[in-house]
Amino acid sequence: MKPAIRIATFSFIIAALLAACSMGAAPVSQEDAISTGIAGTQQSQALAQATVNAAVLTALPATPTPGPTIEYVTLTEEELAALIEQAVVEAVAASEQTTASVYTATEDDAVTYEEVEYVYSYYYYADYYVEYAEDLLAEYYALYSDLAYEMIAELNAIEAELNQMNETLSSIDQSLQQISATLDQGLALAEETISQLETAAQSAQTNAQELKSNAQDMISVLQADQQGRLNQIGQIQPNNIPADKLSALQSAFAFVDFAKNAFGDNKLSRDELLNLAQLGKNAQAGFQQFGGADAIGPDLTQFSGKFDEINQQFARGEISRGRENLNGFEASLGNRPAGGAGGGFPGGGGGGFPGGGAPGPNP
Repeated sequence: MKPAIRIATFSFIIAALLAACSMGAAPVSQEDAISTGIAGTQQSQALAQATVNAAVLTALPATPTPGPTIEYVTLTEEELAALIEQAVVEAVAASEQTTASVYTATEDDAVTYEEVEYVYSYYYYADYYVEYAEDLLAEYYALYSDLAYEMIAELNAIEAELNQMNETLSSIDQSLQQISATLDQGLALAEETISQLETAAQSAQTNAQELKSNAQDMISVLQADQQGRLNQIGQIQPNNIPADKLSALQSAFAFVDFAKNAFGDNKLSRDELLNLAQLGKNAQAGFQQFGGADAIGPDLTQFSGKFDEINQQFARGEISRGRENLNGFEASLGNRPAGGAGGGFPGGGGGGFPGGGAPGPNP
């Protein structure tokens, strides 16, 4: 490939030579005329391809710019997974474009400074999105590693492919550096050097296809994982029903306290979810049996569905929404009854569960 100015000059020279040869020339045979026509067609095709290649060098991708800072803890699990999916799609596309740029640069078995810069423009794009996808995976692990078992296994496989893609992109970078160093010294590029670049590009293309294949069912895995959690908490039955309205109210505050304590590290484990669901089922049963309005307080039966609602939000990875719902629910309960500061909650005082201990999930 040559710069556009060289192509234009070369076209002009060819045209001038053909015109000069035709002036005053002796008549040629039909066979010679056909050969000349074929040669002219081949030259035109070559010039056209060179023009296309020169145009490609100017069609560079836009430099990716970081978006606004995101508080990932405020996103739902599904929203974070969607960001991961999109980053992987971008990484795959950018890697494939990098591969294509390498083939474009080496198709004439030579590489120029301009072509090195051309390939690097796509390389940086791919490198950015691979790193971005890896950062998003790290955020997901930090928030859901103890909750989303099936999804974590899926993302581990995707992470392995991203690591492999990183290695192949590094190989492309090393080859480009070697080519640049050779050009700096004014030396001709060895065929082996160009072959190494093409081999690295082929590996990147293979990695991109494998990553694309592995990631295509990520959202369906997430949905199955969430449904599995919903099924687990849906099977839990009350195992320690409060005996009166006061203990029912205490058990509701035990539910709130346990949830707040569990989210002290901004994440929820599967065991914590199941324990919380058990607390919720017990408190819900108490509200349904003894929650009517009386001298002790207002009607609590209207809140009996809140326990399932909040737990289902947590099971679906709607952590921020669930915590907001929890705070609103706590406010609706009014003042804590005397002696109910931690009833049924580990380390709390009494009400709801023997010894103040939280129950384990049903087997």
